[in-house]
Amino acid sequence: MVLTGALVAALAGCTGGAERVVEYTDAEATLAVGETLVVDFGEVNASIGDGWALTTRPDASILSKGEEESESLARDGEVGAGALLTYRFEAVGPGTTTIGFTYSYRGTEGDPEGRTDDPTPEITVTVTE
Repeated sequence: MVLTGALVAALAGCTGGAERVVEYTDAEATLAVGETLVVDFGEVNASIGDGWALTTRPDASILSKGEEESESLARDGEVGAGALLTYRFEAVGPGTTTIGFTYSYRGTEGDPEGRTDDPTPEITVTVTE
């Protein structure tokens, strides 16, 4: 996942906006108004049943609602390949809020196969002026 975070950070330079990249297992993140929080889930493969959902939405006066982004890892028309998954939140106002996610495998909440470090992570986000 370190490589994924580095890739996301490198791509941030292309867009001109400051980004803070955190792993989904991080408990806290701090950023300034105008920055974008990128939550990195690493490789996820929906074709085998992996899935992540935003289950605790942030306070809208602090962070945007969040956008899911995935980058396919398929090569040459390959099917069933995984993707790099991130969620992006823009910091819109100062304060502290919590975002939470839930992992599911083949539509069942939780992680019976031990595929992820924490199937219900929460991140406390503090936005400064």
